[in-house]
Amino acid sequence: MSRRFEKILIILGMAVFIFFGVQGASMLIVHNDEGRAMELYESYESELAENSEDDFELPEFNVFRDNLQSGGIMILILSITTVVTGGLSIYFLKKDIKPKMVGILLLVSGALVAILGFAPAMLGSLLYMVSGGLVLFKKPKQLTV
Repeated sequence: MSRRFEKILIILGMAVFIFFGVQGASMLIVHNDEGRAMELYESYESELAENSEDDFELPEFNVFRDNLQSGGIMILILSITTVVTGGLSIYFLKKDIKPKMVGILLLVSGALVAILGFAPAMLGSLLYMVSGGLVLFKKPKQLTV
């Protein structure tokens, strides 16, 4: 059975997660460079001062820097696992190995990203969940003679 549409959705989802993986890696790079971290912190301070947002308070620099590290690690781990999941799913769909398992795997990984609150990557998790649903519920074409 041709699963071209599902593979396209998975590849698009992988592209979204690769983008956020690069963002997570850049957060770690900024965390390790104190000068860049200070520049980013000061830009956030000036942006908050310009917008005069009184309800949001920027944490101290050390807390901000620690948040860069923990957030970067979380984003990087989620991105790597979802990209690996997508790659395995494409491989299994190409070889037509256990498509039901692939559908469940895609649904679970998409839902996991959505549940963990990784809001910017919701598009990627939505693409994974749609392709997982299509893999699960798409019926094979019956050959008629």
